[in-house]
Amino acid sequence: MRPRITVLMDLPESNAPHRATVAALAHAIGSRRVDVDVVPTDADVVLGASVVIGPGSPYRDPERAEEVIRSARELGLPLVGT
Repeated sequence: MRPRITVLMDLPESNAPHRATVAALAHAIGSRRVDVDVVPTDADVVLGASVVIGPGSPYRDPERAEEVIRSARELGLPLVGT
């Protein structure tokens, strides 16, 4: 099973910050075999091995964003906010 990075982001895929965030992750990952899941704040979120909180505030569901941040911290998962 490959490690999974969860990216919490509400921006549409056509939005430049969305594309830049995903491209930056792909570049950082390089040849490593990982999966990247981009999920909006108003969807059910399954945390991966690490979490990225993407650009796009205000979020559609700010409480869910806070819940994801809290859960990642409580579980000791790496967490990055953009």
